Amino acid sequence: MTSALRFALRAWYAFTLLRQRRRPQPTDVPAVRSGDPIADRVLVVGNGPSHGWGVLSHQLALTGRLAEAVGEYTHRACDVDLIGAESMDVRSARAWIGDHELGGYDALVFVLGFNDALRLTPARDFERALARLLDDVLPRLRPEAVVALGSIPPVSAFGAFEGLVARITDRHRQRLNAALQRVAALRGVPCLELPGNSGGAPGAAYKRFADRLAFGIAPRLLAHRPTPAPRAPLAGRDWQWSGTEQLVELARVGGDADLRRLADIAQRSFGVELAVVSLVDGDRLFYANNTDVMPPSIPLDLSFCKYTVESGEPVVIPNTGRDPRFADNPLVDVSFINFYAGYPLRSSEGDVIGSFCLQGSRPRRESAIAQDLLRQLALEAQEVLRRYEGGAQPEARVLTTLARMPAPTGPIVDLDEAGAE
Repeated sequence: MTSALRFALRAWYAFTLLRQRRRPQPTDVPAVRSGDPIADRVLVVGNGPSHGWGVLSHQLALTGRLAEAVGEYTHRACDVDLIGAESMDVRSARAWIGDHELGGYDALVFVLGFNDALRLTPARDFERALARLLDDVLPRLRPEAVVALGSIPPVSAFGAFEGLVARITDRHRQRLNAALQRVAALRGVPCLELPGNSGGAPGAAYKRFADRLAFGIAPRLLAHRPTPAPRAPLAGRDWQWSGTEQLVELARVGGDADLRRLADIAQRSFGVELAVVSLVDGDRLFYANNTDVMPPSIPLDLSFCKYTVESGEPVVIPNTGRDPRFADNPLVDVSFINFYAGYPLRSSEGDVIGSFCLQGSRPRRESAIAQDLLRQLALEAQEVLRRYEGGAQPEARVLTTLARMPAPTGPIVDLDEAGAE
C-alpha cells in the first residue's frame, strides 16, 4: 500500500461526498423516539451504514430499523439516537460524541470504519484510535449498559462504492475488521459481523444490519432491564442563541432561500466548492445551508470556523495542510478541504454566533480573496440571521443588494491561482 494510492483514494472519497447530494439521503432528525417512558434507549455512534444512503428518512435507515428490530426481540419499545455523519472517521469519533450525556442510554453500538476502509487508513492507526475511543467512552456509561461493535461490511453493499474501489479496498477492510475484533476482545465487548450485499433496495440492507445488531444486544438488554421502570425523557439541547433552532430545522429542507442565494453567489464568485453559514452552539457547529453536502453539524473543535468565532475577526487559511492548527485534524483529512476563509457573524446584541465561510479543495493566496466582497456577503447573511432572533417567523423577502443579483455564470474575482501556495 503506497502513500500515493492512499492520497488518491482520499481525494476520490472527498469528491464522492460532494456528489452525494444527487443521491437520496435522510433529511430528518437522526433519532427515533417512541414516547414510551419505559422504552430501551440505544445510541449508535457511526458512519457508513449508519448514514442512510438511498433513503429519505432515518426511520428507513439503520436508526429506525434498529429500533424496530430490538423491539421485535424484547416486545417493548426502543428509542434510538445516532451520533455521527459520513465525514466522521474513527479518529474523530470522540470529538463527535463531545459532551453528549451518555449515562441515559441502555446500550451503545459503534458502527465505525467504513470510510477508514475506503481511504486505506493504516490498520495500526485504526486500532490505536479505536482503543483510545473505547477507553474514553466506556467509563462514561452506566455499569450495566450494553456495548457492541459492528464490523465493517463489504463496501460493495452500497451501490456508490462498487467496482474497482470495492476490489482495492476490500482486503484492507478485512485487516481493519481484524483490528476491530482485537480491540473488542481485549475489552470484553462483542463484535457483531454485519452482512454483505444480497441485493434489494437500500432499506433492505439496513434491515439486515439492524437484525444482526439487535440479535447481539437485545438479549443483554432483557437481562439488564427485566422489568423496566418509567423514567424522564432524555434532555434536549438548550440553544444558546434564539434563532439557531429554527435555522437548523430549516436547513434540513434546504435552508433559508436568501442564505442559499448568498452561498451560491459566493461559490461562483470565489471559485470554491462550498460556501456555508455556520452557527455555533456549545461544542457543536451547525450549518444553516448546504446540508445536502455537509452534515447538519460537526464538532466545533474540529472546525475551521472555530478560529473565526473565537477571534471575532476574518480568518483566511491559504493552505490547511501547512497550518499547524490542522496538522492532525481528522476532519480535514477526510474532507480534503485545503483552503478556508471565514467572516464572523454577530447577533443584534453583538455576540459572535457563527461565520460566513468559503471552503475549497485547492490552496490559494490570501491576497486572491476579495475581502470587500466576502465582507458584503457576510453582512447580508448576518441580516438574514437576525430575522430569526427570538424565534421569529420571518416572511420570505429578497435582500436589497447581493441577494437579488443574478447568480454569476463564472468567476468574477481574480483568484490568482497561479500564485497559490
